[in-house]
Amino acid sequence: MVDSSRRLEGIELVAFDLDNTLYDEGVYFARALDTIAPEIARRSGGDSARIRLRFDEILRREGKHYHHLFDDVLGEEGLAKAEHLEDLLGLFSEVEGNVKLFPGVRELIAVLRPHFRLGLITSGRKAVQANKLRLLGLEASFDAVVFSSTLPENKPGQMPFQTLCDELGVRPEHSVYIGDNPLFDFKGSGELGMTTIRVDNREFDAHVCAEGWDARIRVSSVTDIGPLLLPVEEKSVTPS
Repeated sequence: MVDSSRRLEGIELVAFDLDNTLYDEGVYFARALDTIAPEIARRSGGDSARIRLRFDEILRREGKHYHHLFDDVLGEEGLAKAEHLEDLLGLFSEVEGNVKLFPGVRELIAVLRPHFRLGLITSGRKAVQANKLRLLGLEASFDAVVFSSTLPENKPGQMPFQTLCDELGVRPEHSVYIGDNPLFDFKGSGELGMTTIRVDNREFDAHVCAEGWDARIRVSSVTDIGPLLLPVEEKSVTPS
């Protein structure tokens, strides 16, 4: 592990993960499932409240990265995946409502911009992730955004991280990547030589990382990266 009290030198690119690093993904899920559960109930003749609770049960057991959430509920409600899944995924990518950045994130991005190139690497369906950026007001905040699900290799492989570095003309060893998920964020980025920073996420408190899968630095909040990157006079980021 790297001493998190010392400023990192030679950094040109600061790259972020999106979900649960810059905002609470659970809020997006809640907004989406509040719309999707009644739609499944309408199609199946089931009870909307019961279906909504079932979604929560599966998410608590499997986590938000479980790829069969809709498949499971459709099956339980007697609906064919081939007929209904794409419609549900469309609803999931069209969420509206109040989704907010974590406190201080917008200010952090603003204070970093004069000093670094800024990038974002996010997995998940492109339409869904693009909608999140729209709701969060981040569409114009980064010099480049990589939707890693559109590449031949997704996280945790090296390709998304190398793609971002190549697009911005920055060597990986002059880059830092900030994420929250040791299952996806730090393996490929670390292998390339990026400095990796893990933001605490309680979902992974009990997770034991295999060698090479954890970040080099741990912080409590994404805004804690300021002292690692910024000149002394600009280290403080005041949450809004």
